[in-house]
Amino acid sequence: MKITLVLLAIITTFLTPIQGLLIIMFMMVMLDTAFGIYVSIKIESIKSFKSHKLFNIVIKLFFYLTTIILAFLVNKYIAGKMLFGIEYLIPKIVTATWSYIELKSLDESSMKLGNKSFWVIFKEMINKLKGMKTDLNELIDDKKEDTK
Repeated sequence: MKITLVLLAIITTFLTPIQGLLIIMFMMVMLDTAFGIYVSIKIESIKSFKSHKLFNIVIKLFFYLTTIILAFLVNKYIAGKMLFGIEYLIPKIVTATWSYIELKSLDESSMKLGNKSFWVIFKEMINKLKGMKTDLNELIDDKKEDTK
């Protein structure tokens, strides 16, 4: 028991620099899974939910987390800790890639419910913010002209 705890402590300490990346990936997979279950039940009723499909979470998490850890090892021992002035760049890129895939999966699940794509909503939000910025700039310019 003590040996197991010591080994677990060593591994945890070793992975501390990428702890946040591993947690982000874990949370993304859990969010996608929970939303996927919700969509499946909403569209096809509770009978569509099969517990044996949940085993895919284990495989997905193992693959994602292992590739992030391997990228960390490559970055630390082969490429050096810093790459282009960014600490642990390779595992950050790998995490961003897997996170994008999970976000895309969330987006597809959302669209199955008849919602707009996240990307369309994001573009509309950016356009509204640009419009607000233009309006604010006009107000500031008008205020400057009034003070002259």
